[in-house]
Amino acid sequence: MSAVTLVATALGATVLGCAAAGALGQVAAARAGADGAADLAALAAAGRVVRGEPHATACGVGATVAAGPSTVLTGCTVAGEVVTVTVMRDLTLFGATVAVRAVARAGPVDDP
Repeated sequence: MSAVTLVATALGATVLGCAAAGALGQVAAARAGADGAADLAALAAAGRVVRGEPHATACGVGATVAAGPSTVLTGCTVAGEVVTVTVMRDLTLFGATVAVRAVARAGPVDDP
């Protein structure tokens, strides 16, 4: 194997490694953003439920809070005063769109 072939192979492997690391970083950032949006939406909706507002209104507030760049509330359920929300965030990676999903729950905690 010639030196030129070795250098070209090493350079190609380095470029692929950097691309893979960048993609993993983008996925991690999208996941963190979706988690944060879900947490905030659940807290906002639960705050409204605890105040006695209708479930639809509370989930509407959660949807408004979750809405952001490529982020949308896709599910909101209320059980008693506990709200569970699902948020989806679209991530474009190498020309393909990947959906990142996050779920969060919020509500009052009963003291023992």
